[in-house]
Amino acid sequence: MNEVVLGDCIEELAKLPDASAQLIIADPPYNIGPAFGIDKEWNRSHEWIPWSKKWLTEAERVLAPGGSIFVYGIHHYQCFIQVLLYELGLDYRRQIIWNYENGWSRSTKTLATHYEPLLWFSKGEDYTYHTIREPYKSTERLKNKIIKNGKVWTPHPDGRMAGDVWQFPTLAGRRFADERVDHPTQKPLALTDRIVNHFSNPGDLVVVPFSGSGTELVSASRNGRRYWGCDIKPEYVRLATERLNSEEADPGLLDQAN
Repeated sequence: MNEVVLGDCIEELAKLPDASAQLIIADPPYNIGPAFGIDKEWNRSHEWIPWSKKWLTEAERVLAPGGSIFVYGIHHYQCFIQVLLYELGLDYRRQIIWNYENGWSRSTKTLATHYEPLLWFSKGEDYTYHTIREPYKSTERLKNKIIKNGKVWTPHPDGRMAGDVWQFPTLAGRRFADERVDHPTQKPLALTDRIVNHFSNPGDLVVVPFSGSGTELVSASRNGRRYWGCDIKPEYVRLATERLNSEEADPGLLDQAN
């Protein structure tokens, strides 16, 4: 199945078998700028919402029982996507806040933007989730047992359980020059690896309806998952393919790094 195709995501998703994907990661147009040849913000009720319902309907059909779908968005419009997912009968799990660890914003007349919402829905209650743990802020608590209400609590050596606020830096500045590619909304591999590793299993199919920079496809490949991606722009299909054919997507190199 490992491929990235050129085309409209609604048409291309329709070619996939029912219940074939265990994980869908979608980073669709946010309705805040030009998309698909439209040079202005889409009319919310007459264009963007009906279009969103079409691709989400295909995504729901492709998603297997027990699978999860993650949808990036923006605070202006993510509520509409959430309602559409409810209407499709998927089960709400959580809205995750991706906090820009090194955040910056162009805003001058309003509050600076320091986060991006990420919706997580599943198809049924028996979904895949492998516990995420994050290092404690201080290692001091690992040295001593803690007694609360007469019970002894021992800190987990791998850290605390992660919550619904995820701290990951954006790919800004010299620090991320090696990872950054020519795409305006590229997501960090570290963030994507968390989704792939903790909400799917090796060998599962990860579907990416808007492959863009190819980050989700690269993450799937290097973490031992199968992948299928689509983009309407030829330059982004080429970009994703180049990354998939590079060492960046090699699972063997990732194993060595770990």
